[in-house]
Amino acid sequence: MRRSLAACVLSACLLPGVVPAQTIYESKGPNGPVFSNRPSPGAKVLVLPPINVMEAPPAPPPSPPAASTAPAVQPGAAASPAAATAVYRSFAIVAPEEDGSVVANTAQFEVRLSVAPALRIGDGHAFAVSVDGRPVAQRFTATEFTIPPEFWGDELPPPNQRHQLAAAIVDRNGQVLKQAAPVQFYLRHATLLQRRPAPRPPEAPLAPRPPQAPSPAAVIEPKAKAAEGLRRMDR
Repeated sequence: MRRSLAACVLSACLLPGVVPAQTIYESKGPNGPVFSNRPSPGAKVLVLPPINVMEAPPAPPPSPPAASTAPAVQPGAAASPAAATAVYRSFAIVAPEEDGSVVANTAQFEVRLSVAPALRIGDGHAFAVSVDGRPVAQRFTATEFTIPPEFWGDELPPPNQRHQLAAAIVDRNGQVLKQAAPVQFYLRHATLLQRRPAPRPPEAPLAPRPPQAPSPAAVIEPKAKAAEGLRRMDR
């Protein structure tokens, strides 16, 4: 019992940052022995056995990070140039042409691409395009296709504006295999011009007709009527 109480006093003295007491004193109190590191009248020195000190176990080495299940290349990221070149040698936008014009009153225009070798549809490859940095939700497998009108929503773009078209070949996970050089083009609206008829030249005034000589019948008939009248008078 005495040793237990002494151990409690000693452990209480071993506080962080506090130098442990070298001597413990035992004195009698109203409720039993009292232990202290300060001497008091009638207290006696209590000799304690050395305290067993155990070293802390070494910290375990940090566990290696768990293998990530995410793909090495996130969807939409470009693949290495070597991998892309091994699949496709060339890829370009044929139409619209650079600095060309596209007439489309409904903003629905045709896109033509050139790729060599042919697109590997069986491997899940497809064409992904974007206009002015905004991707078209639909993917295409043909080299000629039309930008759907629903891409623009309820408001069509204003006419005679400059736009940029970008295209890329992606796999089924959205990883970019090869990109084409973007092109700048103008989207124009066709207008119907109503041509006014050309004014007719003023008509020249009619020249006066020359007087015509009376026909022989017109001269003989009055004379015949006059002779007939004289014969009637003679009767």
